[in-house]
Parts: sequence; C-alpha cells; structure tokens
Amino acid sequence: MYTTPNYMNRFILFVCCLFFVASCNAQSDIQSIAIDDSLSMAVMPYQMLKNGKGDQQIVYKNERYTVKLSKRKALTAATHRLINSKGKTFTLYITKHPLFQFYIDEPIVNEPKRMATLTYADSDTILQTNAGIELRGSSSLIFPKKTYDINLYKSSEGVSNKDLTMMGMRNDDDWILDAVHNEPLRMRSHLSYQLWKEIHTPYYLKKEPEAKAGVETRYCEVFINDRYKGLYLLSEQVDRKLLKIKKNKGDTIRGELFQGARYLGASSFDSIPQKKNYLLSWGGYDIKYPVPNDTPWDNLYDFTDFVLHSDDTAFAKDISSRFQIENVIDYFLFINALRAPDNLGKNIYVARYKEGEPYFYVPWDLDGSFGTIFSGKRIPTTNDFLTNGLLRRLIAVNPDNFIQRFQNRWIELRQSVFETTALQQRQADLYTQLKDDLLYEREQKRWNDFIYDAEGVSYMNDWTEKRLLFLDGFIGRMGE
Repeated sequence: MYTTPNYMNRFILFVCCLFFVASCNAQSDIQSIAIDDSLSMAVMPYQMLKNGKGDQQIVYKNERYTVKLSKRKALTAATHRLINSKGKTFTLYITKHPLFQFYIDEPIVNEPKRMATLTYADSDTILQTNAGIELRGSSSLIFPKKTYDINLYKSSEGVSNKDLTMMGMRNDDDWILDAVHNEPLRMRSHLSYQLWKEIHTPYYLKKEPEAKAGVETRYCEVFINDRYKGLYLLSEQVDRKLLKIKKNKGDTIRGELFQGARYLGASSFDSIPQKKNYLLSWGGYDIKYPVPNDTPWDNLYDFTDFVLHSDDTAFAKDISSRFQIENVIDYFLFINALRAPDNLGKNIYVARYKEGEPYFYVPWDLDGSFGTIFSGKRIPTTNDFLTNGLLRRLIAVNPDNFIQRFQNRWIELRQSVFETTALQQRQADLYTQLKDDLLYEREQKRWNDFIYDAEGVSYMNDWTEKRLLFLDGFIGRMGE
C-alpha cells in the first residue's frame, strides 16, 4: 500500500496553513473597517479590534494602516486615529452596532433591485454576500438620505435567496434599512416598535409560539461605495412569516394580510368603494398575502360592509368574532399615546391568522409620533383623540362593555409601559446612548443639517407628559 512520504505530508500541511492564513487576511481586509475618504473618517466594529488598547496594525484593501486608540476606557465614546501608509489621518470611530458595506456598479433606483456585494459585520457574524438593493418608500423618496429594501442572494445572478439571522432577529433574506431621516433624533420609530411589542402579543401565540405582534428593529451603520450614509434602523418586514399566519390549503384562503397604504375609505372604515377583484388594491389597501386569486377582496369587503352598515344589534353580537377586540383596544391606546395621526387607515396592516378567525391590526411606519408628523415637523398638539370608523362604531355601540374594557386597559398601561416617568426615562436613555456612542456626531458629519442637542429630548419629554395627562382625562370620561 502506497503512503505519502513524511516530507510530502509536511508540505501539504504547510500549503494548507498558508491558504488558511491568506483566507483569514482576505476576510479581515474586507470586514475590518470602513473608510470614507471624503469625510476623512472611518468606522470599525468593536469586535475587529485585537485588544482595547495600544497601537494596532491592520491591512485594508492591500494597504497598511495604524490604529491609534484613545486611552479612554469606553472605546465607543471616544474618537481615535487611523493613519494610512502615506501619513493621512482619519478620525476613527469604534462601533458596537452592525456595519453594512455595499459595493455597487449601478445607481440605486426605486425599482428594480440592483445587484451589489454586501459585507456585513456584527458581534457574532462576519460575512460577504450578494444582495439586491433598491430605494424604498413613497413620500420618503424626496428625502436626501434614502431608505433601502435589500434581498440577500446565494449568487450574483439573484436567483436563489439566502436567509440570514441579523442581530438576533429572524432568519430571513428580505430586510429594510430605514434611513429615519425625518425623525429629529432618529429614535421615534425604534422606541415605538419596542413599546408595541411590550404592550401586545398575538392572541394565537400558544398555537404559533414564534409569531410576533410587530417587527423587531436594530440600529446599524451603512456605507455605500466607501461613502458613509449614516445611522440606519434595520427592520424586519411585516409579512406572513413574521405573523405566522396560515398558508392556503388548496383553493381555500386561510391567513390574510393587507396593508393600509393610502386613505381611500375602506382602510379607515369611512366608506366602502366598489369592489374590483381583478385589482391588487382596493379602498386604500394593497394585498400582501395570499397571492391574489379570483376573489381576493371578498372577505375584507364583507367585514368592512359589516362595520359600516350592520345594525347595532348585529354589530354588538358579531364584532368580537370578526375583529380581535383586545387588539383594537391595545392598538388605539398605543396610537393615541404616541399620537400617530397617519396610522389610522394608512401605515397599518390588517391580518387574519386563518379562516374563520378575527382580523387584527399590526402597526407600521411609526415615524410621525411623539409630537412630530411624518415630515419631521413638530406638531405640539396633545389634546385630541385619534379614531377611525371601526373605533367610532365600537364606542357608539359599546358591545360587551367595550368602553369599560378600553378604560381598564388604559389604567393598566399607565401603571407600566405608559407610566409617565418611566416613558420619559426611556426616551432620555435612548438619546443618551446614541449621543454617548457618538452615533449622533457622525450622523451630523454626513448630514450637516442634523441637530441633536438636548432640547429635542426635552421637547419629547414635555410633550409626553402633557399627552398622557390629557388622555387620562379624556379616556376616563368616555361613555359619560
């Protein structure tokens, strides 16, 4: 039997070691740092540091750099220096948030997605993959800082999707990078989504333990073609997978999902336009699931007609089997506490777990909240109550003692999530975190009209106190 000589074994081992080292160096070249020459700044993930002190040498794009760390203990709260081989100095920031770097040859447009190479690094993942990227939004398209929709792919052909778990969120191929450019402190959406998940859980959670009431969001930083784009909010999509609604069974429609995308009557329960089953939109809704069949709007049309035109007796008897009442209560208390006036028929999802089950709400696009509207403009109004046709009918008919349940739930929330001091403290803590980690500082470097002084969070705190006090009185008097 032939055996490989010892010197050949040693040679093969030597070659394998060289290949491994080269692969590691190539990986670190891609992932170790992101540099924006135009801003003379660089961002480096915390986990890429060899240690937390002293000078360090790195190689990036075949060039050697020296990292000179500040002596301050909190590395993310200090600026550092990065010096290239020619002596040019960059302001170096250490980030504990995920870093996205896209390289793309074509302009990014609204549609279709353009193929890009994405390098991604966070605390437990370092990788390079193919990604499709496009602009996302409607009114937000006019903002200079763009929101992106991204899909991950196994190859540059973009044929086969690639699922990835990012920052402890779900395993998926479809993600949103929200620019939050219209949010004065870049924190309203993130805080609002957190609050909703603490307030509400899906009523069918025992049947679907992985179902979520709303999306998860995480902060991250984005570079495109070596240009810093700023602080972003990575978000999951509201879809069948997030909610765990049932797939069709043969020709039977089971789970349903509709997005309220505009105010055209039905989505706000103000009117019921003519049904046209050959269209993908109706009454302000866009259909998201299932793939349209011959009668995609029949069930939602019938429910809308029931809300608008049933007599009081029929409404009182059947509404709880048609729409999940605890969900309605939580949703409208939530929307009113935040004062999100653009989320009453637009920027909202209506879903159904499976056939024969009630519909329920899923919130979306919560940027116009806590004393601002979708444009980012301050609207200091605190003394109004937000409703749509469904809530107005519930209050007017008061089925199953709806008003008392609404009031009792508000009392519960005021003692927990919506307790004034606790909510104000959450606002202040999030502001301090973003400020102390110098995320605001580098956001301003890229977007020089961005202002982040403490007056912004003081305004939010003051607005919140006034808003909650008004709702205490208004909700307490409902039904009188």
